[in-house]
Amino acid sequence: MDLPAILGILLILSEVVMLVSSQKPIHIRTKRALKKKVNNIPTLRDDGFKLIMSYYDSKEYDKKNINDFYIHGLADDTYEIQMPLPSHRQIQHSIILVTAGALEASSGFDNYIIEKNMMIVIPAGQITSLSFMSEDIEVYYLHFSDTYLSHSKVDLSEWLIRPVIKFADAELGHLLVLLKRMQQLNEDEKNADVIKLYLTTLLAEMKQSSNFRLRINFPAHERLTMEFKKLINYHITKDKSVSFYAEKLNVTPNHLNKSVKTTLSRSASELIDEMLILEAKILMQKNNLSISEIAFKIGFEDLSYFGRFFKKHTAHTPTEYRNMIDLSE
Repeated sequence: MDLPAILGILLILSEVVMLVSSQKPIHIRTKRALKKKVNNIPTLRDDGFKLIMSYYDSKEYDKKNINDFYIHGLADDTYEIQMPLPSHRQIQHSIILVTAGALEASSGFDNYIIEKNMMIVIPAGQITSLSFMSEDIEVYYLHFSDTYLSHSKVDLSEWLIRPVIKFADAELGHLLVLLKRMQQLNEDEKNADVIKLYLTTLLAEMKQSSNFRLRINFPAHERLTMEFKKLINYHITKDKSVSFYAEKLNVTPNHLNKSVKTTLSRSASELIDEMLILEAKILMQKNNLSISEIAFKIGFEDLSYFGRFFKKHTAHTPTEYRNMIDLSE
């Protein structure tokens, strides 16, 4: 990082210390009728995020380069979010910070309850969904592309295994000042360079929290599992064998299975199967693709075998699942 960037971050940190840290994000109200969880959450099409955004703020979406950076608070007297927000693959890094109430979100294969003073970090490439928010929820949401901070490579891989962290009140106060300031600066596209300094500072503050420092030294099995999850995010449609990933990680398939099992209570092969199902569900939202084309895209040359595989893991045939999605729209 160059000297001007370092000086900029130091100035921001001094501002954080001086500013009042009790600022609150804008309140979100969820529709009471849509609070119920569903067992089969459909996945977003490629333009799904823009579709969701257009429910409450299409003008803001269109005027900003939302693929690079976005931060928002939702006014309770203006916006309502329709729940659940279905599963989709992240192309940006996302951060959700809850300061009141609770929500349920997924990152990869697992669901998490995020409550007051808690944050979930979802690295790019992960499949995620949001299934529930309490009516008293208060939350900040932001996302940014992997290339947005051009002065430094963003590595959020440490959040793949433990994506949720809880902050002390004082730590939360520092984060809220930064988030509030970024939200204000984001009103003008000319402030992009300053926003990047604030974002860099935010990421540094997150890692300075007491709970994050306690988990820096991952055990070997967790580190291996983290690297495995990174690989399957990018190679799942190319190869679904444990031996393929074990070779890339320079370990035996047996060692990889044991490490993943110790970390996540399920084997590497089970995680591969779960990822294949998630990929299939995403592709089923593309109405221009037949079931056989979907099977081929995720590495199944035998359509009947794909049908049995999908039903084993979802209790529905691919056609039944696609019909369920159509009925839900």
